[in-house]
Amino acid sequence: MSDRWVEVADRVWVRRSEELDLSLGVVAGDDCCLVIDTGVDADHGYEFALAVRELTPLPWQIAYTHHHFDHWFGTAAFGESSIWAVADGAHYIGFGDEQRKKWAAKYRREGREEAARRIGRSRLVPPNCRVTGAVGLNLGGRTVVLRQVGLAHTDNDMVVEVPDAGVLFAGDLLEQGAAPQYDDAFPYHWPQAVEYLLSWRPGTVVPGHGEPGDYWWARSQARDLAEVARLCGEVAQGTVPADEAAAHSPFDAKTMRTALERSRLLAPPPPIQVPEPPPPVDQTAAAASPMGNPAFDMAPWAPVYIFDSMDYTDDGE
Repeated sequence: MSDRWVEVADRVWVRRSEELDLSLGVVAGDDCCLVIDTGVDADHGYEFALAVRELTPLPWQIAYTHHHFDHWFGTAAFGESSIWAVADGAHYIGFGDEQRKKWAAKYRREGREEAARRIGRSRLVPPNCRVTGAVGLNLGGRTVVLRQVGLAHTDNDMVVEVPDAGVLFAGDLLEQGAAPQYDDAFPYHWPQAVEYLLSWRPGTVVPGHGEPGDYWWARSQARDLAEVARLCGEVAQGTVPADEAAAHSPFDAKTMRTALERSRLLAPPPPIQVPEPPPPVDQTAAAASPMGNPAFDMAPWAPVYIFDSMDYTDDGE
C-alpha cells in the first residue's frame, strides 16, 4: 500500500500511510486547516507536508492525538505552527527521547538501519498550545473540537471532532485491522472513555491505524474493550485464571496479557473475600464459646488484641 488520500467528508481527508498503517488527518476551513498527527519521523513528515499542500494552500495548525512517536515525530517538516496537545512540551520531549532510543534500537535489531537513522535524526517539536477539557478551534466557517479524553490508551489522549461533517478522529483509542495497544494504557477506564466519545454518534470514525470506519464499527470495538476490562477485573478477583482470560480475549493472547499486567500495576489489590461463618450447631458449645460461636474462636475470626487494658483509676498519688 502506497500512501494515499481518502476524503471522508467535505474538506476532511485521511492520509493512509504505509508506515505502521497510520491514518493521519487534515480538516480544512475557509481560513486555515488542521493537521492531525504528523508521522513517524522528519522524512515521513516532509512527505506528508508536501501531500497536504496538494490539497490546500491554507496555513495550518497541528493537533497531536497523544505522545507515541509515530504520531508526532514528523512535525519538524511543518515549520512554525500552533501545536495542540493535552500533555505539555516537557512531557513530550522527555517521553520522545525515550521512544527515539527504543525504536531506533528496535529498527536496528530488525535490520532496518535507514529507518533507525531517520528516527534518530528527527528533531522533536513539542506542543505549544495546551488542551484542557475541550477547545473549539475556528478554522474559518468551520469549528472543530479538540477534546481531552482522560485515562484511556494513554494518560494524554486527545480526539478531534468535526461536528458539521460527522467525523471523529479517534487517534489510537481505536484501531482497524490490529489489536489496540495496552503498553501504557488504562484498561478499566478505556472503554468508558470511548463510549462517551461516541455518544454524539459520529458517522465516520478515523482510527489512529487502519481504514476509517463507521459508528457501528467503533461501537463493536468499544464492546471488545469493555470485555477486556471485565476479564481484567475477574482475573484480579481470582474468579478467572489469567491463561483462560488470554485464551478467550476478543484480541490476541499477547494483547490480553499486556492488559492484565497493566491492570495489575494500576489497580489496587482486590478486597479479601471473608466467608460467612457457619451457624453454631451445638447450643452447648455455642454457650461456652467466648464469642457465642465456636467458628468465631478460630482464625480468621478470632479477634486480635492490640493493647492490653490499663487501669486509669486515680488513686490520689
